[in-house]
Amino acid sequence: MIQRPATLLTPSILAFTLLLAGCGAGTDLAQRPPPGYVGDVAARVSAVDWAQARPVTVQLDEFRFQPDRLSFERGTSYRLTLENRGNVAHTFTSEGFFKAIAVRRVTTAQGTVETPALVNLEIPAGQTDVVEFVPVEAGTYDLACHEPLHSGFGMTGTITVR
Repeated sequence: MIQRPATLLTPSILAFTLLLAGCGAGTDLAQRPPPGYVGDVAARVSAVDWAQARPVTVQLDEFRFQPDRLSFERGTSYRLTLENRGNVAHTFTSEGFFKAIAVRRVTTAQGTVETPALVNLEIPAGQTDVVEFVPVEAGTYDLACHEPLHSGFGMTGTITVR
């Protein structure tokens, strides 16, 4: 059996990792809430004063969310700005949190979508997306980047709704 030095494998592993980093899930928004999501979104978002929406900004880069712990109050309107300052796409994904909020709109470089149900948000490198929402259900929810290997490198967090 021939043994190869580990250094000969390093460029191959690096190339494979970079290839995976470019493969993403993409932004996924549902026009109708899937089972388990807040069902009366239109009524909830129309009952809120959006001029009073609290701004929250999260920066995404290799390989972290800044901040990685977010806290929101039920019934309060928020304008969440997601800034990807990294060199590759990142996702902002939290299934439990997405099911616990009523989304007014999501604005990306491709345009604006009114009252979607969030499934996955992919933010390309250098792009900023904005999510306007009202938390409905209290709880603590996991946050992760679902790009290959990113959560394994520590791109995770926690979202709390009180």
